[in-house]
Amino acid sequence: MAPPAALVFPKTSQREQSAGHAWVFDGPGAEPKRQEIAAVEAAGYTVIDLSNSWVPYIFSEKTVAVDDAQPNDYRKRYIDLANNRVDADGEALDKHERNFLELYGIPPTLQVVAGEWRTVDSEIGPCLQAAGFDPEVLRAWTGGGIAYADKKTGDVRKLARLKASLEKDLKKAKLDPADLEQAKGHPKLGRAYDNWRALQSKVDVIDHAQRRLRCEKMFQSAEGEGTYTKGEFDSATTHALAQFEKKHAIMGWGHFTRENLEALARTQDESAHRRLLRVVEERVVSGAAILEDGSAARWKPKFRWKDRRGEEQPLRDVVRESVDAAVAALDLGTPESARRQLDKLSELGAGNFEDLLVAVKLPPRPDYYLEDMTYEVVIDRGDVWYDFPFDSTGKRLSQPRERYPHITVYTVYEGQKIPLIHWRTTIGSWRSELYNGGEYYKYKDSDVGPRVWKEIVAAPVWIPPATTPPRELVRRKWKDGRVRTVVNNAEFGPSYTSAYGLVAAYHIKEIKNPDGTLKADFDNSIRTHGSVDYMSILRRYSHGCHRLYNMSAVRLFSFILGHRQFVREGQIKLGFSREFVHEDQTFKISLKTRGYRYKLAQPIAVDVTEGRIKGTRQKPIEGYIPKPSDTPAPADGPAAEAAPGPAEAAAPAENNVQTPS
Repeated sequence: MAPPAALVFPKTSQREQSAGHAWVFDGPGAEPKRQEIAAVEAAGYTVIDLSNSWVPYIFSEKTVAVDDAQPNDYRKRYIDLANNRVDADGEALDKHERNFLELYGIPPTLQVVAGEWRTVDSEIGPCLQAAGFDPEVLRAWTGGGIAYADKKTGDVRKLARLKASLEKDLKKAKLDPADLEQAKGHPKLGRAYDNWRALQSKVDVIDHAQRRLRCEKMFQSAEGEGTYTKGEFDSATTHALAQFEKKHAIMGWGHFTRENLEALARTQDESAHRRLLRVVEERVVSGAAILEDGSAARWKPKFRWKDRRGEEQPLRDVVRESVDAAVAALDLGTPESARRQLDKLSELGAGNFEDLLVAVKLPPRPDYYLEDMTYEVVIDRGDVWYDFPFDSTGKRLSQPRERYPHITVYTVYEGQKIPLIHWRTTIGSWRSELYNGGEYYKYKDSDVGPRVWKEIVAAPVWIPPATTPPRELVRRKWKDGRVRTVVNNAEFGPSYTSAYGLVAAYHIKEIKNPDGTLKADFDNSIRTHGSVDYMSILRRYSHGCHRLYNMSAVRLFSFILGHRQFVREGQIKLGFSREFVHEDQTFKISLKTRGYRYKLAQPIAVDVTEGRIKGTRQKPIEGYIPKPSDTPAPADGPAAEAAPGPAEAAAPAENNVQTPS
């Protein structure tokens, strides 16, 4: 007998939701039916929270059927950020400001998406029409990427000179200077035409991109409409483009690429629809407590495992299968149907999605889904360079990597080790540091060997070491029409931008007695954690920790908690305070918690492999190496990449060696 499509486990059940009921959707044409949550779960439906107050499991405050309620301090901030109520510091957003935090692990609510979609007809569409926005200009561009360069003499001035020169040459050739196309292919004027045409096309692309960015109010100033030079890829435009990338979940640097040009050329309805589907995906993943996103299947396409009947099964993309089924059941498959359904869903949710649970039938999950799953984790460090990255003259040496670090999470079922996900991560490398008043390099190693995860901490806090320079404890913030210097609380946490992201698992080395019993736990401050610095995961390094995209970390650790026994310990109290002076102004750091802790009943084994050692050295150089003369700090990638994220903690506040409790 096959298991029901929706296996409901105690921790992932929605039956304690205050609403008490869910709206059952059986596909297009079928009217939604209001039923008790326990009844729909028993009938094999998966209950999905589409309300404005949804949070992923790591920010839950109680385990179903367990008397363990513990308030989660970051839960409200998460909800407020998703609803565009506050910024990362908890301050109210200005009228034109919005949070685009999908890449950082906080998708918008359906209320936000529906509101954005409504402005397409009332504001954005009319604005684009009045501006003469032409998406074909963007689609026609074949010149490759356009990188932002902070230069004084811009393309617009250069274009004016090229045009004036070409007009002059046309006039000399007794051709109409008003028709520049006459110079195309001309034996004498063809090259001048090609130079003008190439730059004109580039300026046109920037100009039409600016029109869309202005109409969508992506700029920082002038209530989102910005102050910029038409057709010039200036600072205001690159920052607006970076905002657009975040809105559409594009991992970029604020340079023009084929990916964001395609997004800029899409219709408003298609863009809004894609954003909606991404939101629905996160809600489905959370409600169904699933993880497999096809990454393991792409990594091991020939892998097979045997189900409870002994039949061989391939690795699946359970996320895609489930999301497709939910989208079909909710009739959200096209922009047209999705707009209609959003209105209906809003009404069912007590108006504006304030209280909305839906129930849909999803594909059967694999047999290895259990209430208490066994996990094993392998982190392959990939290609590792221990050699110092500069020669004696200060010239940077090439240290290419063919194999990048990956984390693979397995479940063990009936003696089979089955990969669930296979994701990119990071390892440490050479980093610049202040030491004895000067700049030095130090190798930040990622520990190798067997470790365990014993606890998962949601909204973890990073405590800045006393040696941290004051300039690194503050940041500039644009607010109320001016730039202010504020304490960089978002880096310390709890915050999606903190050094440890939204969630972290601590790597613990177990020190055993001769008889095999546990003597002590050793914490070397290595974590697997979320990060907003997605470029470091794509191509750079960390300070030793294994970073994941925030949204991936949220999925992974929510999934683990959903299928693993744990003790909910709640907020870890902390009393940390530090005053410091920066530019003659006194600032204060005050940290009251280390995060929200879940202690696993049984630790999860983590094996960090040595990887493939490259170069001449087989071990890291110990200590600090003087910075070569006139050599900039390692960029760990192209100069165009975003600045590295905040450093992981060098050492925890308490002792590294901990005796088991």
